[in-house]
Amino acid sequence: MSLADRVEAAAASIAVAALTSAFAAGVWVVRRVFTNQQQIAMLQREIETRDDRRVDDREALNELKTDVREMRSEVREIIRDMRT
Repeated sequence: MSLADRVEAAAASIAVAALTSAFAAGVWVVRRVFTNQQQIAMLQREIETRDDRRVDDREALNELKTDVREMRSEVREIIRDMRT
């Protein structure tokens, strides 16, 4: 095997290695971007869920406040009736 054959074989090996590396890098970038998009979508769904829960919690708190006010007024009426 002559020196020219060895150089040609080495050049072919380097070219294959470079193409393989470039392909692997491209696959990595695509997977990374796709994974990030999935994570962003998941976080958006989580934020929407939290917002819905927050609205429900606020409604429940308002109902609770209303119930407490009603109970206070009823207790006051009971106390008034007991005094008279």
